[in-house]
Amino acid sequence: MVNRRRSPVFALPLSFLVAFVLAVLPLPQALSYWRPDFVTMVLIFWILNAPNLVGVWIGFFLGILVDALLGTVFGVHPLMLAVVAYLTRLSWRRVAVFSIWQTSGLVLVLVLVGLVVKRILLGIVAVPPASVLYWLPALTSALLWPTVMVSLRRFIQR
Repeated sequence: MVNRRRSPVFALPLSFLVAFVLAVLPLPQALSYWRPDFVTMVLIFWILNAPNLVGVWIGFFLGILVDALLGTVFGVHPLMLAVVAYLTRLSWRRVAVFSIWQTSGLVLVLVLVGLVVKRILLGIVAVPPASVLYWLPALTSALLWPTVMVSLRRFIQR
């Protein structure tokens, strides 16, 4: 039997909408540093699984929406997500043979790169975050990646 993939036309906007909701969900201050970067994780998932539909420009557009949603300095998230999307797009062929834990390691590196880009841009146009806790979303994103991947994969498999 042939394993056909479903078209992600409806799952794409729905998954990004859920990622936006999770990005603005109010958390106590102590837990806010631990919030995974849901928009970046969903972007990485769709680039790896639907590279003909999602790419750098979608990442840039999502970054504009994140900036508007979070009220951050305009242009920080678009550049950050575009860089992450570009690096993900470069590695999507190799990731096909990765295990779920190797992919989690890739997500850790990609989110860290995104946080480095964000910190550099905030250092140029605003005050950069000074706390070591700034880097925690990369760790929590990598730890939560298997759950996100399994949850989203059901939308594209038949």
